[in-house]
Amino acid sequence: MSVTYLPLQAWNKHWQLDGQRVRCRLCRSVQDLTQASAFTHAPYCKARTVEAQYPSRELATLLQQKIRLGLF
Repeated sequence: MSVTYLPLQAWNKHWQLDGQRVRCRLCRSVQDLTQASAFTHAPYCKARTVEAQYPSRELATLLQQKIRLGLF
């Protein structure tokens, strides 16, 4: 039986993995997973916020937490 990990599910609402890239689900902008800089959305994207977004870092943290909790 698989267990839904809600933080990862929330991440998936905003981001999509596309090979070695991460893509914003709203504006479809992409960034390489290994790129350390903040994500750059399209100028019109409603997902842009005042604070910088680092989807690769967020994903890595979520996966580490999931492993630590024994859910992976």
